[in-house]
Amino acid sequence: MHPIDFLSRWNDEIVAGANLIIAFGTVVLAFGIPWSIALSRRDQRDTFYATLDRTYFEIQKTMIEHPHLIVPNPVGKTAEQIVQYDAFAFMTWNFVESIYDYAIAGEDEELRQTWECVLLHEARLHGAWFNEPRNRSKFKVKFRQWVERMGCCHEEGAPDL
Repeated sequence: MHPIDFLSRWNDEIVAGANLIIAFGTVVLAFGIPWSIALSRRDQRDTFYATLDRTYFEIQKTMIEHPHLIVPNPVGKTAEQIVQYDAFAFMTWNFVESIYDYAIAGEDEELRQTWECVLLHEARLHGAWFNEPRNRSKFKVKFRQWVERMGCCHEEGAPDL
């Protein structure tokens, strides 16, 4: 028997088997791709959370090393301390904006719940700096609108939002 005769006799079975393999592969992809995307998003959120944690640790460490940075009021500060506070407040507001970008504007409820209290605390503490016209323009319009809507720039110790 010639090999071509053998294949043509089993042609329907070979096509049916190939179709089964293709169907199985399609089902695997249909479940595998969304699963892979979900894992990727979780990993991305975990990575960003760890970055936020490290960054906030550095902010806290800087405040411990330079206690004058905790007090926004320039009264009694040297010119150098005022410049340091200006840079520190900008760094802190950039951190707050990062939380906003990823957790709030990005609608990540878990990160929002975790970091919103920090965001509000730091925003209130450094609200006067943010409200200065020279500083507001350093941030995206959507972020500034959100800050205004949330009332984040009240003085520290103001009632919770």
